[in-house]
Amino acid sequence: MKRPAAALLIVLLSAGCVHGSNMDQVHAGMTRDQVSAAIGQPDLTTNTAGRECAQYTVLKDFWSRVPWDMSDPYYVCYTNGKVDTFGRAAVANPS
Repeated sequence: MKRPAAALLIVLLSAGCVHGSNMDQVHAGMTRDQVSAAIGQPDLTTNTAGRECAQYTVLKDFWSRVPWDMSDPYYVCYTNGKVDTFGRAAVANPS
């Protein structure tokens, strides 16, 4: 019973996550559709004055993962429908 439950937990935690190597396909000038085709749908999007930013959860590579830290937040921002900035989002340390 423990193995199926553990497998289900892993599947649920990784659902909606992007693999880190897919972020290498993103570059300035891409459209939203091109980014979605490369890395999938974002977890969250925000819009402010002609600019849209999408947030993604990106799985770390196997050797960088630890049980309490298996993913990193990334963002892709669009101006006039084209990527202008993207990268790893800074996360405040809660300590």
